[in-house]
Amino acid sequence: MNFIERKILGLLVKTKGILSKPVFAGKGLIFMLHRVLPENDRNRYSLNKDLAICPAKLEEFILFFKQKGYVFISLDTLDDWFTGKIEMKKKFICLTFDDGYKDNLLHALPLLKKHGVPATIYVTNCFPNGTAILWWYIFEDHVKIAHNLVIQSSKSIRTFTWETDEEAFALFGKISDEIKAIPETELRSVICKSFGLTEAQIQNQCNLLALTWDEIKLLANEPLITIGAHTLNHISSRQQEESLVFNEMLQSKLEIESYIEKEVLHFAYPFGGQFDVSKRDVKLAAKVGFKTSVLNQPGNIFRRNKNHRNFLARMPLGNRTDQERMNNYLTGIFHFANNQFSKSVKNLK
Repeated sequence: MNFIERKILGLLVKTKGILSKPVFAGKGLIFMLHRVLPENDRNRYSLNKDLAICPAKLEEFILFFKQKGYVFISLDTLDDWFTGKIEMKKKFICLTFDDGYKDNLLHALPLLKKHGVPATIYVTNCFPNGTAILWWYIFEDHVKIAHNLVIQSSKSIRTFTWETDEEAFALFGKISDEIKAIPETELRSVICKSFGLTEAQIQNQCNLLALTWDEIKLLANEPLITIGAHTLNHISSRQQEESLVFNEMLQSKLEIESYIEKEVLHFAYPFGGQFDVSKRDVKLAAKVGFKTSVLNQPGNIFRRNKNHRNFLARMPLGNRTDQERMNNYLTGIFHFANNQFSKSVKNLK
């Protein structure tokens, strides 16, 4: 962001969105969530606490958007709007949940049905297949018993040390980048060795948290729920070879379709940041046949996004989304802060 853009951002903030809303608020927002947990369960975590929203807070947001006059729509409806099949008189909200956590069925679905709110659950196949490596939770558990971590792959050897939990969690970004760069074929063995775990321990953790295929089929049969794809193994696609990424997308789609007996037309890039997604990956998602693909990069949704439906912005939504941040979402201030004058995600390389 250059000097002039910073000055403009300051003016938009000072005027509390009055100037930004007509230009940068767009027609709606896609929100990114993962887990829905009662507050006591959510408080069991420190590092991964914000990966979950409590049911009361989710319900508060649903009622807030309805009171503001927003309508909740599915991604199929969003695509119909993009392609001109329907018109949207009101501004809209799309809710999406990543990965395929069991609590989406236990705690999210009842709220969605209570308020008639559609949502998409992006399933990464390794969750129901019992092969997911939930290393973000593994790391949090590791911090409780150790003060160092050695990650050794064919690409590098990295050692991280800490004295306190706070110091360990401050290293999470660097550790995350290191793990995401590990070739997919090595990841399981590297994680086992680095954290001193067995294959069985990793699988048990996955089975405890993940939806089963039967539960996913049950969700797919709910009129309000759309099942999307999220790759086979939750890879950071930009770090992997093109042929592997294409296979991860295509086989994820085909396997989910074989279980739920419905076409899978929507996709979320795992992790979804600039470090994780490239223009190459966007082309691959379109080649596989996904109607829409979403990122973990902030921004509002505009009609002109119809020309790049395979790299749509999403806003994070959680317990710590306060009134000021929400106002910045709805008025387009947050969009400008991240994308400046671009009406789509900026700087995708």
